Amino acid sequence: MADQQLPAANGHSNGDSGVPEEVPELPNYLYRALERLAPREGFTEGKFSIAFDFGSSKGDGFVGQMFKAIISEGGRQEVYLCKIPPLDDARREEFKSMIAFAREAFVYERFLPLFFDYQRQKGVRSRDDGFFHAPRCYYAYCNEAAQESVIIMEDLRLREFRLWNKHDPVDYEHARLFMTHIGRLHAISLAMKRDRPEQFEQFKLPNPFDEMLKEDSPFRNMILSQVQMVIDALDEEDTVTRAKMEQLKEDVFRELLRCGDPSLAEPYAVVGHGDCWTNNMMFRYQDGSPQEIILLDWQVLRYVTPAQDLVYFIFSCTDGAFRRKHYEEMIDIYHSSLSAMLERLQHDPNELFPRSALDEQLHQFGRYGILMGMFLVPMMCTRADELPDIEAMAKQMKETNQLNESFFKTTESNKEAYSKRISDVVKDSIRYGYF
Repeated sequence: MADQQLPAANGHSNGDSGVPEEVPELPNYLYRALERLAPREGFTEGKFSIAFDFGSSKGDGFVGQMFKAIISEGGRQEVYLCKIPPLDDARREEFKSMIAFAREAFVYERFLPLFFDYQRQKGVRSRDDGFFHAPRCYYAYCNEAAQESVIIMEDLRLREFRLWNKHDPVDYEHARLFMTHIGRLHAISLAMKRDRPEQFEQFKLPNPFDEMLKEDSPFRNMILSQVQMVIDALDEEDTVTRAKMEQLKEDVFRELLRCGDPSLAEPYAVVGHGDCWTNNMMFRYQDGSPQEIILLDWQVLRYVTPAQDLVYFIFSCTDGAFRRKHYEEMIDIYHSSLSAMLERLQHDPNELFPRSALDEQLHQFGRYGILMGMFLVPMMCTRADELPDIEAMAKQMKETNQLNESFFKTTESNKEAYSKRISDVVKDSIRYGYF
């Protein structure tokens, strides 16, 4: 067997200190998954070796860890990205990683293949016309009871895809590309719900993290702390805005549940990506301009209002200056793309999702932009060396059954940038009538 030939894990340079960091001991089920994959990829049983390196940077994920696997035989070498639950027991258990991995394995095994197949049967086969913008998945496995899961994917960096710098608000071309393709994804959902209602039923999934909102959840204090961070960042003289946020603090758990209730969004509820920020998408460029997008991290895919994906992205990943100039145009781009996709799927967009319905969805659920911005904006303003110690926070939760602090705190280095961006999120939500 190949595990008898495994070399020692590779070293990895720590970007902050320059000191090589060793890949930790990895679970046996990861080796077994790669051993099953290798023959399917043309490697000879018993003659290949597997080595590992780190696959992502600090702060790129909370509920999972990424490692790069290199399978070698003779002069051939192939690279795969392996996503597994946190190795730290407390972090894996307290942050509900297995729930997220079960959802993502389902996405790669069932959801995406059926969505792709539906498009092809409708005559949509080109990436230029449809939504096929997910990484290739070679293997997806999850056993929640055993706390084992691995998702093996292509390394998009080998195809010249790149992450946007999460500290920078996105520009027009990147935002346009996202709005175009999320519109297509939502359109397929609406069309398939009409054409294949029985098959579609399995995709009517709830938010896997709604249990974090329950009265006995250790996350409640943390959520309240995030709201208070927003209030503290607002101008003390802006009494109207502060009063609105104080009221939101009273209602935050009800609002999070309301914005995620698909029954309130019918008949326009869709299967949404659920985690639309810049670290969950990669871009390929030509002459410096983004030409292609891939959506990553499908761990919170759920059935919900289409407005969620839109305001999550716009209010977390753009800034106030961008929204003042392009907000309405971004919504137009989204709906035009959705409408064109519905027509390619032989449906009338004025029947399945007219523009007036989109405006109503945004008005009813647009407040979700603040609810997600209060988590995402501080993270985007935090330097890598100031990111929280997730293992320590998980240990505290395990010992006390409470998380009494924010994930991200303002520091001298990020206070000004955070205050400006989050204040604009609140003001823009009011400006558009969402708050």
